[in-house]
Amino acid sequence: MRGLAGASIASLFGLFISLVPAVAGAWFALRPSERLLAILRPLTLGALFATACTLVLAISNGFVAISSRSALDLEAVRVVGAVFMEGLAPVVLSFASLAVAWFCVAIGMRKN
Repeated sequence: MRGLAGASIASLFGLFISLVPAVAGAWFALRPSERLLAILRPLTLGALFATACTLVLAISNGFVAISSRSALDLEAVRVVGAVFMEGLAPVVLSFASLAVAWFCVAIGMRKN
């Protein structure tokens, strides 16, 4: 299992989109403002949609891996599991990035 190294370009792009709210959240923690908070909400929504697309992509790649096998023996199950996990790694990191973003917002709100 290669983790992020085996992720597709689309999955990595979705991960990159999900990192944007984390950067904005860190900026909000340093310099809180209503304007930045107003921008952070649609950024988070966009990141959620990108993460949902990445999840659907991982599932569809897993089904393609299943359909390419003639029989589901132990080796085929290992390959399909690896395909699923390589696709789901960016999804997990995307949700973790969104969690970090909103923890940073909580820190910034404390400063207000």
